[in-house]
Amino acid sequence: MKKSSLRSQLIIGFLLVTVPLIVLLILNNWYAIEVVQKQVAGSNKNLVTMNMKQMDQKLAEVEKYLLKTSLQNADLQSFGSYPSGSEEAVYGKVNTFNLLTQDITYYADMDAFFAYSANAREVIVAAQQSTSYETKERIRMKLNELMTSSIKLQSFTKQWTVLDLGGEYAMLRIIKSNEGAYMGVWVDLNRFLSPFHTLELSDKGRVVIASSDGMILTHETDAEKGMLARKDLEEALSEQANAYNLVRVAGTKANVMIVNKQSQAADIHLVVILPIKSLLQQLPLFQWFIYIMPAIVTIILILFLLYLQRSITLPVHRLLKGMRNIREGNFMTRLEPSRLREFNDIDQTFNTMSDEIENLKIGIYEEKLKTHRAELKHLQAQIHPHFFTNCLNLIYNLAQVKNIALVHKLILLLVQHLRFTIRTNITSVSVEEELNHIQNYLDIQKVRFPESFEYEIVRNRGLSVYAIPPLTIQPFIENAMEHGFMYKDEEPFRIHISMGIERQDHASIDYLVIQVSDNGVGFHADILTKLQSGEYFQHEFDDHIGIWNVHHRCKLFFRSETLITFDNSSSGGAIVTLKLPVEYEQPERRDSHVSGTHR
Repeated sequence: MKKSSLRSQLIIGFLLVTVPLIVLLILNNWYAIEVVQKQVAGSNKNLVTMNMKQMDQKLAEVEKYLLKTSLQNADLQSFGSYPSGSEEAVYGKVNTFNLLTQDITYYADMDAFFAYSANAREVIVAAQQSTSYETKERIRMKLNELMTSSIKLQSFTKQWTVLDLGGEYAMLRIIKSNEGAYMGVWVDLNRFLSPFHTLELSDKGRVVIASSDGMILTHETDAEKGMLARKDLEEALSEQANAYNLVRVAGTKANVMIVNKQSQAADIHLVVILPIKSLLQQLPLFQWFIYIMPAIVTIILILFLLYLQRSITLPVHRLLKGMRNIREGNFMTRLEPSRLREFNDIDQTFNTMSDEIENLKIGIYEEKLKTHRAELKHLQAQIHPHFFTNCLNLIYNLAQVKNIALVHKLILLLVQHLRFTIRTNITSVSVEEELNHIQNYLDIQKVRFPESFEYEIVRNRGLSVYAIPPLTIQPFIENAMEHGFMYKDEEPFRIHISMGIERQDHASIDYLVIQVSDNGVGFHADILTKLQSGEYFQHEFDDHIGIWNVHHRCKLFFRSETLITFDNSSSGGAIVTLKLPVEYEQPERRDSHVSGTHR
């Protein structure tokens, strides 16, 4: 399971504290805003309810007046029932006009009373004294247009009806007196808003009268027109159970509060529209607290988190970084003193521990170098008895055949060979020196087998600058002579030695490749399997000590993994390839051949 870090735990703990706190502040602010909205909505709800009740009362009174007058006034009945131009009709018309002119003054919220004679197709209008002549004529012409339509006339006698006068709206109520006479009242809806002109609503707050389908029926300024979508207002007006409704202002993200009351007498609503943004303007301190307090708390908590990170997280991070450096072998790592006493003690303890580990590491490394040097000398010395045995056997064989000239030559070659091998204090030789030694060894073998042995060495003079452990190639030559040598009637036994550089792309280390091949019997299948699997490199075998010796000496010398591969050629001979790592550019390659043959 992946463990969490101290920094993540601090951040999680910080979030566990800050998030609930900020959420509580937001909920508290939201609740406070809700309380204020409900208080404002309740106050305005009472206001619109009281005024709508007064409007309904006025409409009911004027409707009662119309009903009473239309049924009891004989002049109105004469105006409607007698033929146009008759004395009774004219008398009834004059008296009816005088009556309506007198009574309209008692109903200041009504614009005009009117009477209509179906026989004479004539309308008389009695308006308020403050009403202009143009307005009276516009009312009279509209009434003439409406009264001549029997269908519209029948609908007007059933209820209060809203009239659209080209963007302006009025309400109409008509009572039928007899077969030919009608009496009604005309009221401009803006008159009902006059009590609200003295009220101080919030900035941009307003009172309107609207129909149930969301149409605003009172005057609006150019800025107010189109602010509320008709569909949104209709939906808000339909939800009478809510104390208020919030509606989005068209084209903005601002909301307005809708408080309304429906009339009992007509299909109209008295509506108060208040911008939510302006509700808290009368409470500036409260508004400042709502918007600033969460931000202040957030800033304080962030500063506290930064303080914790600087005082705790950063010292712990430096300590962990130092421990990782120690684990990776960088024992020079030291920690700077901390401002906190506890962390300062930890840093001093860490620095002391680093000093002790560095001194201990240096001591162990020096001891290991001494051990490696001793092991290298021991491994180098192990090759001597193995080679001496072969040389003595060769001299003994030559002495038996009494070939004194070859014995002399072999002794000289052996002296040179022994002079090279007895230098146990030498840990490295050049490639050129190693090849000269190998050529000297092969010349010895050539003396022994003049008719049946040949060798070839492909020298690369550019590789002479490289250093390798002494006697690196000889064990493989010896193994080839001992295990791969056989007599062939058609051709002699042949050993071929070559070398070159193998370049590595995108790497700083190249490989010196040395290959020893022969045309002998090759490796036995079981032996080849063990050699290719690397089993011989894991244990020291008496019968293959040379291979084990070369592998371990090269590994100690180069301090890097070396590669030795074994294989059989298609013709049956053995092939041994050494890859030794080198780290610098090679001189220009120039090959030369050294060979020994006997015909």
